[in-house]
Amino acid sequence: MSAADGTGSGPELEAWVREELRLPREASVAISEQPGTDPRCSPVVTQVSIVDPGGAPYDFHIERALEEVTRMDVVAALAFGGGH
Repeated sequence: MSAADGTGSGPELEAWVREELRLPREASVAISEQPGTDPRCSPVVTQVSIVDPGGAPYDFHIERALEEVTRMDVVAALAFGGGH
């Protein structure tokens, strides 16, 4: 799958997070894939960590591999607190 299919890459996912949260340029966004720790959930999760110099650090995850993440997954994870 690719961006043409509505799924993201690391840079695209970072752009979506920045747009949805209206992050300032100086905020950092780190994206990584991690093994899922809950056997009832996805075996791979995409972890997003945000450090905004003007605010508290914030982390959330999406229950999908990075190549499968869509913009709506980002919106849902932000709205419902983390991807579960």
